[in-house]
Amino acid sequence: MVQEYRALREKTNRSSDYKEEAKDEAKLHTGSWAWNSYILKGDRQPDFAAHCPNTVEVLESFRSPVLMAGTPFSFAFFSTMGPGAQIAPHFGPCNLRIRCHFPLIVPNEPDVGMEVGGEQVTWEAGKPIFFDDAFEHKVWNRTSQERVVLLFDLWHPDLHEDEIDAITDMFSYAREQGWMGLNKT
Repeated sequence: MVQEYRALREKTNRSSDYKEEAKDEAKLHTGSWAWNSYILKGDRQPDFAAHCPNTVEVLESFRSPVLMAGTPFSFAFFSTMGPGAQIAPHFGPCNLRIRCHFPLIVPNEPDVGMEVGGEQVTWEAGKPIFFDDAFEHKVWNRTSQERVVLLFDLWHPDLHEDEIDAITDMFSYAREQGWMGLNKT
C-alpha cells in the first residue's frame, strides 16, 4: 500500500482532493492535510482504483456490507498530514460508521497522535485503529515528517443488514432526486 500511495501521489500529480467548505470547516485544521480518495462522499473514484488496485482489493475484500459506501458520510482515502499539522477537535456527522486508521507512514518522533473521547492514541505502522468518530477527536503531527494513514469507514456493527439497506436506499433516492446537494446519477 505504501508503494501505491507514493506512486499515486507521483503519477497523478494531485496534492489533494479534500475541499474545505468555508461555512463548516474553515478552522478545522492548520498545516497541510491532503486526501487521495477511493470513496469520496459515498462514490468510488475510478482514478484511484486504476492507480491503487491492491489497496482497492483490500478495501473491497471486507465481507459485504462492511465497507461503507453509498452515503455522503462514506469515505476511504490516504490521509496525509504534513509536518506541524493539526486537526482541531471535531466529531463525525452521524453514528452510522466506525472509522479505521490503518497507519502506513508514521514519523519516528514522539509528538504525533490522536485523542478520541478523551483518550490519547498513537499510531504504529501496520496496526489498525478503529474508533467511533461520533465521539469528539483531534489529531496532530508535531514532527518534521509526514504521517500517512489509509482512512476508511465501516458500517457500525450495531446496524443490521436490513437497516444498512434502508439507509443506502434512502441516500440513493435522495441522489436520484438531487436532494441535499447530492449529484444526480
